Amino acid sequence: MSTQRKKGDRWERILAKELGGKRQPSSGAFGTQHKDASLTGDVIVKYPWWRELHIECKVGYGGSKQMSVKREWFTKVRKEAEAARRYPAVALRYKNVTGGDIGSAEIVAFNIDTWRRMMRELSFLYEEYLGFLKERYEKENEDGTTK
Repeated sequence: MSTQRKKGDRWERILAKELGGKRQPSSGAFGTQHKDASLTGDVIVKYPWWRELHIECKVGYGGSKQMSVKREWFTKVRKEAEAARRYPAVALRYKNVTGGDIGSAEIVAFNIDTWRRMMRELSFLYEEYLGFLKERYEKENEDGTTK
């Protein structure tokens, strides 16, 4: 196994653990080969209350201070995520970062369309929750009870 592949596998394991997700078999290549969208992507993060994240992981592609980001990564992950009905993201990790603000070396990036969809859905969930709280508050006041 190449050094780059080992770094990629390590980044996938770290990210899956950090986000509470799971790695896909063969970094999603198995799903691509068998035309099964649910098995594509590198890491999948599931939320019980929201759509899953479909993450393509990239490590390196530069040094500890700058990185080349390829548009084709976003194009690929968008196609795969749409087929699997997930939110697409690219997780980037700078290489050889050993000191300073290490947290700034690990990034999850979304394209603008995905970000807008996510914010619309979060706003909807927020409004629904506020409506629920208002209804509950009004019912408690009608009953003369408080919880």
